Amino acid sequence: MKEVEEVRSRLQNLRIKLQGGQIYQSLLPEIDKIIMSTDVSAPTEVHLPDDDDGIRDLIQSLRDQLNEHELEEVSDKDLMQLFQHIGSPDLMIRDKGVYFLFSDILQQQITSKKQLKMIFDHLIQDESLFDHILEPQNDGVFKRSFSLMFLSTLLYIDRAGSHFIDDESKNTLVDQLVTYIALETDTRGYSGKKGWAHAYTHIGNVLDELAVDNSLVRADKLLMLAVLLARYKRLSTPLIFGEPERIGGYIADLTNQNKLYTDFLLLALKNWRHELVSIQTTEDEQMWTRLYNRQRLLQALVLNPEMPKEVSSYLNEENDFRF
Repeated sequence: MKEVEEVRSRLQNLRIKLQGGQIYQSLLPEIDKIIMSTDVSAPTEVHLPDDDDGIRDLIQSLRDQLNEHELEEVSDKDLMQLFQHIGSPDLMIRDKGVYFLFSDILQQQITSKKQLKMIFDHLIQDESLFDHILEPQNDGVFKRSFSLMFLSTLLYIDRAGSHFIDDESKNTLVDQLVTYIALETDTRGYSGKKGWAHAYTHIGNVLDELAVDNSLVRADKLLMLAVLLARYKRLSTPLIFGEPERIGGYIADLTNQNKLYTDFLLLALKNWRHELVSIQTTEDEQMWTRLYNRQRLLQALVLNPEMPKEVSSYLNEENDFRF
């Protein structure tokens, strides 16, 4: 993962400069350079979890114990076996199995803080977040995307009072998240019989949790917004399964916290509008996909009742969400 490491290192340098007040106006152009420097790699074999290793029986056994109110604890071994299967292309295992089951286990407060931290550390590893991320669309997206989905859940539990994520781990998460967003280009929503991929909805979920995290400095929140906008505008496949609305909700929550974020968003939107001239020089499928992705996001911003008035006014006055 040499290219992943290079992107992460360059974003870490930008993060340091932003925290030190050395960069602001040029933040988006610098992120653009990083994103444009990445290339699609040749496809390699995706090694999927072995769904015949007893995972179905484990899910059913834990589910039965939950339903009978007999489940008092889950072993580390069973938890890790569950999380080895969040990359399964079988929606009955990945989504309706592990995700639904783990959500119910959390509601019953069966896991310990130590176990929650163990899962968090597993999910922020390169192997979870960057598996086949530089290659053409492939089944690796399920592990990447559902790692984010579970991370958003764990962040919520931590913020709600569990407090099992230390500052060092959260610092690592920020580095991993901005790198992930810069590299993720798989925009599939519901993918046939395999069910939800939904990477960009899950990105919105994690960003929304971090947006209201008082332990993060403003520079970090600004960087996450900037990387999202820089990557979003260069996506060449459509986001049509509610992702713009989810991202719009995150942006509304963030910009309501401080005028700094509103001012930066307006700067980014104005720059994006100017860039449309170069985008429209060649009329092809990629151009129209990018334009309609942009339109759906801006419409989501306009229609969100929590959006700051400065943003809504700008979009309405400039008629910037129509073309």
